[in-house]
Amino acid sequence: MTSALPYVYSVPHLGNFVGSVLPADVYFKYLKMKGDDAIFICGSDQHGTPIELAAIKKGVEPDKLADELHATVKNLFEKYHCTFTHYGKTHTEENREVTYGVFNELYNNGYILEREDMQAYCNIDKRFLTDRFIQGTCPYCHKRSARGDQCDNCGRLLEPTQVIDPFCAICGKSDITFKKTKNLAFELNKLQSELKEFIKKNGKHNWSKDAVNKSLSMIKEGLKPRDITRNMKWGFPVPLTGYENYVIYVWFDAPLGYIGITKEWNSKRWRDYWQNEHTQLVQFLGKDNTTFHTIFWPAELIGSRLGFVLPFTIKESQFLVSKQLKFSKSQGVGLNMRTALEILGADYWRFALMYMYPENADSEFTEHGLEEIVNVIMNDKIGNLAQRVLKLSKSNKFLAEGEVSAKDDANVKKIVKEYRNAFDKLQLKRAIGTVVKLADLGNRIMSSKEPWTLVKKAREDAKVEKQTRKIFSELLAITYALGILLYPFAPKASAELLAYFGIKSEPTLEMLDQKVKPNLEAEPKPIFQKMTGKEIEKLQKYA
Repeated sequence: MTSALPYVYSVPHLGNFVGSVLPADVYFKYLKMKGDDAIFICGSDQHGTPIELAAIKKGVEPDKLADELHATVKNLFEKYHCTFTHYGKTHTEENREVTYGVFNELYNNGYILEREDMQAYCNIDKRFLTDRFIQGTCPYCHKRSARGDQCDNCGRLLEPTQVIDPFCAICGKSDITFKKTKNLAFELNKLQSELKEFIKKNGKHNWSKDAVNKSLSMIKEGLKPRDITRNMKWGFPVPLTGYENYVIYVWFDAPLGYIGITKEWNSKRWRDYWQNEHTQLVQFLGKDNTTFHTIFWPAELIGSRLGFVLPFTIKESQFLVSKQLKFSKSQGVGLNMRTALEILGADYWRFALMYMYPENADSEFTEHGLEEIVNVIMNDKIGNLAQRVLKLSKSNKFLAEGEVSAKDDANVKKIVKEYRNAFDKLQLKRAIGTVVKLADLGNRIMSSKEPWTLVKKAREDAKVEKQTRKIFSELLAITYALGILLYPFAPKASAELLAYFGIKSEPTLEMLDQKVKPNLEAEPKPIFQKMTGKEIEKLQKYA
């Protein structure tokens, strides 16, 4: 499984994180809990115009800047408890080998042609403007969010000549002319029927409806050849005579980075996953990346005839938006992954963002919404329940001693089944909802049975003691199960809860069937806390 490779010209904001990497990590943790043979491959997308543009503005070499940003982002993901099998990068020898291998096969198979087209040229900076070097208004949605290759708002693929009122991203001027230049183009039109068949076949396997419809609509309109070379310096040089001053387009080598990064991880085993008919490739991405993953990337794999597996599942997310707070990918500006950790710990962000996950529609991020998730859902419903159960058990050891198991409780088993079903269907919001549902069950038992009122009578009446022991056992089983089911969403809290039951390893679903004994000597501590006024004040800095 993969997540869309973060484009590391700056620190990802929370919308970027919840759009691909976070749900992918949550799902991967579930697969490992389940015991599946799964690997999670991700890495930094390092080529392309934004890196070169940023490097020009900073006065440094693109490779130096790309590697510095790669290290920064990799470190941030580690702080958010992401457990990639391997987090690599695209500017490596392994990815160069994979890219050249696919490029050469596409060229030999007749899917790459040389053509002349019009390219923007800045008369101020005296250079051709590729991709993000040219910006302006989108001809489809009419938002001022178009670049020379794509519109950030509607996700449509664009040609530089389509951008309305274009201007140069370097100097900001509109002194642009279009000049003839040669390029190599990938003839997507020749693979149109195979792509349509692929989407109709694999679109049934948990693909987002929007991903299927958007892709089939593009095919219906008719695919056209698309340039895969750029007249610039940063990237893999084109391996053909006559193209010494060209590099391969970033969107050609970036998706191939999934394979290249796997090869970087293990030079002997990478083919076991990528050229194996039994492999299921599950890809997480934001809706602005859809067509590259459903059209461009599969076309590369199909046309190469190298036997690489095609995407089995495309999990597309919508956008997390905020009218109150500024989300910005600009370095050090806005509520991004780095500044967010100055407000709350990683578990809080992981849980809250997945609770807001824009799974099927855009989701609104608000200060009030975050505060409610942290204070009411995480602290009051889950954290307080666990602490109350553990404290009550410690204070009344004679009622809590002995082994407990989640499989002995029909209500818990039912919720666990729903949790597994939600994950297996890639319904991640429903999955986190079942964790809350389990906490709700525990809180209902607490409020309806009031076990603390039965303690005194239980010491004197054997029948009441038996009934009370059963209540304690059920509450401890729920607490133990919460420790396991929380793991994909809040791994630190999960580990803290499971430590009370003697579990020090990463949890598995098999553990739900095991009998465990609570440590009745340990002093229970809160796994979550409410947001303080100071934390809310810090959050409001980004309004």
